[in-house]
Amino acid sequence: MKTLVRCARALCAGVERNDFAMLIADDRFADAGAYAALRAKYPAAAQRTYGRDVVVVPGFVNGHSHAYQILLRGWADDLPFETWRREALYAIVPQLSPDDVYWAFLLAFSEMLAAGITTVTEFFYLNGAGNAHAEAAIGAARDAGIRLILARSWMDVASAPTAFRETIELAASRTRDLMDAHPEVNICVAPHSLHAASHEMIAAAMDFARGRDCLVHIHVAEAEYEGAQTLERYGATPICLLDRLHVLNERLVAIHSIYVTADERRLLAERGARVVHNPLTNQYLGDGICDVTELQRLGVPTALGTDADVKPSILDEMRAASLLQKIARRDGSALGAAAAFDLGTAQGARALGIPAGDLGAGLYADYAVLDVRNVDPWSSLRNAVVYRAESSWVRETYVGGRRVWNGERSAATQRAKARTAALMASLRERRRRES
Repeated sequence: MKTLVRCARALCAGVERNDFAMLIADDRFADAGAYAALRAKYPAAAQRTYGRDVVVVPGFVNGHSHAYQILLRGWADDLPFETWRREALYAIVPQLSPDDVYWAFLLAFSEMLAAGITTVTEFFYLNGAGNAHAEAAIGAARDAGIRLILARSWMDVASAPTAFRETIELAASRTRDLMDAHPEVNICVAPHSLHAASHEMIAAAMDFARGRDCLVHIHVAEAEYEGAQTLERYGATPICLLDRLHVLNERLVAIHSIYVTADERRLLAERGARVVHNPLTNQYLGDGICDVTELQRLGVPTALGTDADVKPSILDEMRAASLLQKIARRDGSALGAAAAFDLGTAQGARALGIPAGDLGAGLYADYAVLDVRNVDPWSSLRNAVVYRAESSWVRETYVGGRRVWNGERSAATQRAKARTAALMASLRERRRRES
């Protein structure tokens, strides 16, 4: 069955198109262009029509998420990073069962779909006991309807919780098993960081990625202390250290990349590496500001991520990315709406190596429908989306041509919210008794 989607207004590569159409066949856009031409070309296709009160936009791409961190929001706020990690993240997440993961992730993924996010890269830690927790996360994504990239974490340092930690051999074997069991899921490897994965593990992860033709995600240069630490121990700052380990290449996705020198930014570009910027989480945890403006000038493919998922919305991340660059450079033109929209859509998809992020032929048929009745008639639609839009504007979300959000919480989402609330009440009561 082919469906012709007629849009009175659409944003293609951030540019408004009127009376535009996309032909959906299977889970892809098979064609796109002026409606009249496509209607004549595909007269037998079923039709779906959107009027001028909405705009159809590419599905938003979330390059970095820790969905279980929705369990921390509202009570683990306003803490120094080390305290937050020790007393919140490490105190709660290792206790989650696969069933807990399923319901918490179903809730988080549903919130993302309600915000127009159609693809999420989930950087997943809970692998120390095997693949059961990861299987639960995959099941939650499938049932929610979101497109999942599972960045399966590898961690082996003694300071990491047992629930996160594996040997190199176990991590490789289990990742291979997970990939073989779920060929429909984009699974990649994710050595956690230079402080939570040994150099041998990071190098082994890159070798694994070459063999399985996938990307390698790694947290790098998120906090200022990391650079001082690697410089003292190894005589190199983080990006240079990754280069010394022969893992800084076109497969590497460097998460955060805040404390990076000018030379290291050039090195990222020269090696073809990618970056994911997490502007809201970087503010929430007091991390700092990634120099996205310079990365864009150098041509480093960059995505946006919701990371801690305090509020999983790429709309908010686009706005934050733009405003942070303006204030950091004290220049209102530093990173405009066009660039911010690109980071959350087409460029974000390129950084993650997936065919998505726009409304063109050959790409996944992922899109969102936004209510624009309150947009000023003289306003650029793209600018209104970046600087004014809220998740409440999202009327519908489609993944692979299938509607997965229609403006109302499903029964499964309501159940997930209740189950997650009960889980947190239990976990917090247990922590209270233990303390």
